Amino acid sequence: MLLIFLLFVMLKPHIFKIDTERSSIFQVVLQPAQNALFSNQLDDLSYQYDNLLITLNLNENDLFFSKVFISDYLNQKEIIRKHPLFESKFSNCGLSVVEQPPLDGSKINILLLFVKGAAIQKKREGNLFYAKTNNHLHIFQGVECHAPATMLEKGTEDLFEQHQKLMNQFAMNMTDNCVRTWLYVKDVDKDYEAVVRGRNTFFDRIGLTKETHFIASTGIGGSGESVEIPLYAEFYSVKDLRPEQIRYLTAKDYLNSTHEYGVAFERGVNISYADISCTFISGTASIDRHGDCLFQGDIVKQLERIFINIEQLLKDADAVMTDIGHLIVYLRDISDYHAVNSYLTANYGAIPYIITHAKVCRTQWLVEIECMALKKNKLNLPGN
Repeated sequence: MLLIFLLFVMLKPHIFKIDTERSSIFQVVLQPAQNALFSNQLDDLSYQYDNLLITLNLNENDLFFSKVFISDYLNQKEIIRKHPLFESKFSNCGLSVVEQPPLDGSKINILLLFVKGAAIQKKREGNLFYAKTNNHLHIFQGVECHAPATMLEKGTEDLFEQHQKLMNQFAMNMTDNCVRTWLYVKDVDKDYEAVVRGRNTFFDRIGLTKETHFIASTGIGGSGESVEIPLYAEFYSVKDLRPEQIRYLTAKDYLNSTHEYGVAFERGVNISYADISCTFISGTASIDRHGDCLFQGDIVKQLERIFINIEQLLKDADAVMTDIGHLIVYLRDISDYHAVNSYLTANYGAIPYIITHAKVCRTQWLVEIECMALKKNKLNLPGN
């Protein structure tokens, strides 16, 4: 027991906190001790989680969402299902489990989102999670594409249609209510173009164009629970958002519009609630306002440009870098880990971050980063 406590102290979970008039929100990254069996790493994380609740004066009902990155789903799936961390502690929150190996030397990293002080009704049914606040219904859905890789374009279109059908049950639609998507492509180097075509076809059909808007997104290498499928997607949608609450981010002096090179997603989106502003930055790479990759072959220079792009996107949302609650960093080449980790520690060490091994959708991009930022809202939006 003393050893586990000492490990908790040494590992020091990375924590971001923001207080609003209604609630306190925490984003936390948990990483286990390295060089241990997977089951031991889960035990370590479970102990860290219990201590975290005590340290931050939280309870398990405050846990809103858990995002889990693991190294080998086929061998770890059954252990995860039976472990108390997942069977009980994560049983009443949104849950995303993705096979993208963490690069810190462990087999699993976890990103946690806690909301304390808000009246939230939560329910999870498999890959569906519903959370009802006073004024909004939040829906998170994970969807598997079982179409063969040769039919992935149509399979992607059908996958988006599945989420649309779910939203129809709640008088919602993709155009007005879908805030964020994640597309995990098993073989992103080979299949990403088919996924893009399928999404483009679906968006054209429902009237999402360059003249209207698209949806913030990350398209990246990875897989869900069924690792044999070519595509796993996650959708986050919110009911009863008014148009004035939603702002799409462009940073036009630094980044081009995605439709210029044939894809359809927003660089970022800001959602303004009554007391808090939430910004989602899509997967962002080292590109310029013409869409060209900068600093090919230089991982550090690419990182520098990415953070310039992120900073400018945040500026469109009236946010700054210190508002970032977490970073997820995707590397094509695991040999770049130490250079990337050293850079992040030196420049952004106060922000909770996870570095994973995931093929980025364009081969020139050595690294891609997404993030989420939170700040107190200056706007007076009654009823949100």
